Amino acid sequence: MNIVTPILTALAFPTANLNTESARRDNTLRETIPQASDAEQGASQKGLGSDTDKARTPGQPPSPVTYERPQVQSELQAAFDNVFGQEQDNAEDESAGKQNAQDQQQSQEQSQQQTEQEQQEIASLEARDEEVRTHEQAHAVAGGQYAGTPQYEYTTGPDNKRYITDGKVSIDISEAQTPEQTLSKMQQVRTAALAPAQPSAQDLKVAAEASQKAFEARAEIAEEKAEESGQALASEGSSSQSNGVSITPPSLNDITDNTIEPPTRSLDDAVLSAQEAAKENSEKNAYEGGARSLDFGEAQEISPAMAARVGRIQNVYTQAYTPASQGFSASA
Repeated sequence: MNIVTPILTALAFPTANLNTESARRDNTLRETIPQASDAEQGASQKGLGSDTDKARTPGQPPSPVTYERPQVQSELQAAFDNVFGQEQDNAEDESAGKQNAQDQQQSQEQSQQQTEQEQQEIASLEARDEEVRTHEQAHAVAGGQYAGTPQYEYTTGPDNKRYITDGKVSIDISEAQTPEQTLSKMQQVRTAALAPAQPSAQDLKVAAEASQKAFEARAEIAEEKAEESGQALASEGSSSQSNGVSITPPSLNDITDNTIEPPTRSLDDAVLSAQEAAKENSEKNAYEGGARSLDFGEAQEISPAMAARVGRIQNVYTQAYTPASQGFSASA
């Protein structure tokens, strides 16, 4: 049996002192402080009334006297400042909190007032929008084919919405081809101008202009009708002449030169009263109907020739006189 002896491995032990090396390295890294000499000793080293002051070399200025505050007083002062400083800070915090609360309340009141003003402005814009829409729609509906499409002007409100604040509707007020068409058109234009509940000054101006043109159209229509009636009378006269009937009004001599025979009979009171009543009725009817009659006295007998002449004269005046049954009327 073979026994193998294990080979011992060499262990390297550090020969340097680790703590010493680290201290030496720290010393090399630190700044070097020069050593103070005896003449440069501080006031704390010299002390108050020390031997160095007694053995002062002649000609050397005395060192300044310093009084150091004890450490206990410094700590007391710090504690005092800390306590009262906190109270002051708390007071400042309370006043700051009150100020912040007041500022916040004022900002809320301002925002509330601003909100109320905005709401009032929005309500006013909404009312104006509805009023303008109703006004212009009334113009457009009543104007019909002569009115255009309503055109609006918008304004942006506090809520960033667009509201109508003004508008207009164009309408044609030119004359038509005939007076009858012009009259009908101007009547519709006037109705459209006065359609809203509260017409504006421009609406009243358009209505007045339309009324003036309607009046002129009525005058033209009346003139045309008068011309047509005159032409009809002229055509009737020409047609009677073409038929061989010539009507000439008698002269005054023809009426007065003929002799009238005196009456040959006597009338009693009853006949006279009847003739007077008939005369009054005939005069009344002639006055009311616009016709004239000829009468040569009471209780006179007219010859047949004279009666025929009187009948012809009455026919002439009846045909020549035509009362005007139509007239011109204008309404605004």
